Amino acid sequence: MVKTYADFMNEITADELYDRLIEYGLFSEKLPPIFDVSAFLDFCKLPERKVFTDKRYLYVSYNSMRNINIPRPIGIPTPMAHEKLCACLSDNWDKLQKHFMNTTINQKHIVSRIHVRKMYKKDALFEMNYKNWYYDGTPEPDIFIGKRFMVCADISKCYQSIYTHVIPWALVGKQVSKQNTKNTKEWYNLIDHFTQNTKNGETHGILIGPHTSNILSEIILCKIDKELCKHWDYVRNIDDFCCYVKSREDADNFLIDLNRCLNEYGLSLNHKKTEIYELPVGIVKRWVRQLKNKSLYFGKFKPYVEYPEVQEFLDYCIELISKNKENVSILLYALKILNKNNLTYNSQIYLIKTMVALSLIYPYIVPMLGKYLFDIYNTSTSIIENAINLIYEKYLPKRYYEAAAYALYYASKYNLKITAFNIDEIINANDCILSLTSLIYCRKQNDQNSLKKLKKYAKTLKENLELEEHWAFVYECLSVGLLAEDWKKMKQAKVSFLKKEFQ
Repeated sequence: MVKTYADFMNEITADELYDRLIEYGLFSEKLPPIFDVSAFLDFCKLPERKVFTDKRYLYVSYNSMRNINIPRPIGIPTPMAHEKLCACLSDNWDKLQKHFMNTTINQKHIVSRIHVRKMYKKDALFEMNYKNWYYDGTPEPDIFIGKRFMVCADISKCYQSIYTHVIPWALVGKQVSKQNTKNTKEWYNLIDHFTQNTKNGETHGILIGPHTSNILSEIILCKIDKELCKHWDYVRNIDDFCCYVKSREDADNFLIDLNRCLNEYGLSLNHKKTEIYELPVGIVKRWVRQLKNKSLYFGKFKPYVEYPEVQEFLDYCIELISKNKENVSILLYALKILNKNNLTYNSQIYLIKTMVALSLIYPYIVPMLGKYLFDIYNTSTSIIENAINLIYEKYLPKRYYEAAAYALYYASKYNLKITAFNIDEIINANDCILSLTSLIYCRKQNDQNSLKKLKKYAKTLKENLELEEHWAFVYECLSVGLLAEDWKKMKQAKVSFLKKEFQ
């Protein structure tokens, strides 16, 4: 029997929710892979530990480049604010499970295609772009039978537009919620309260990045699904809707209904990304099919892929990018295809150097270099060192701090040197993750002069009451004697948020 949306939710216990949201849901997957939250989780579960202070906290802002070369704002809450929200969600998990049951029980298929669940051989409860057709089914063939149009729409700045008071509206209804606004002990108001605390008390918008936000958004979007599912056949990928209808008039009516439902919860359509297509159209994106077809002969007549084949394949990818609104995720898909094949040495070198060259045009590629190239092909240190120096020198002056931070991460991981590194430029950038990766780099290089300057900078941030906005750097940089309150308690307990090799 096919599992329902609620079945997946009910498989998660309250304790599992708490543990996994804390350990794997504090830092976005878009950040350099330098973090380990296990020590903090252990600290949170100490029996003698007092509960963190219930107050408003600022948060770290970080820009991550999207596949269309437009940055997306990532938020990193303080560990204290994150823990309080995780605890609140865990304490009320039984009620939230009932909410997800009630909002999805009458669905003919699983509408929400990306959701919180236990994943095979993975500890996190959520993964961006996670799809599993085996478990979720493939409803498209059933719902587009007899239909003539497909409507694609998404929510305009979904997470940034969520009004925290809307969470209680979705959970118990607007009327009940408004009647009990002042009852701060109601469970739904507590979720609202601790959500606000992760963002300095702001009611407008939730942070992009923490896995708690995926649960909070699903609370609202599942409620919208409950209403829309009565009349329309569609699937939803986070905030992207794909609906199949019989006529152009129905297509227009779906958009009217969708916009009305969104407006009830303070959300609105992104009209720039709203399109209506006459069927038949392919479900799988055309460029995906094209790349798969192009790679069909890899390894068919010989057990390896030669240099000219890789060259032609990458040339084809570049053409596809220009024909698909500069969608650079095409290169990520191409890398995954190539990684599954046996490339000759010359092919590997060509691939690596070409992707480095492209990373200087598309900063979106920079975070991929380690996982899909350097590590897989045992790339020489000279090639990596040259690459990261080019990336650092190109993007730091442009204030593309994500790319520069990744260059510093690679330098630390592979024990390499960035010749243009200047600690004063780092400090002037005033970017938390860039400062943190610089701290790691300077420790690896045993650069005592730069470390002294970083410590002075961290003390200044603390004294200027900017610790929370830079907490990941300040906390790791300063000694226990320079910290106070909960920060000091964590430091005394030897809690670090970094992997051991980066401490």
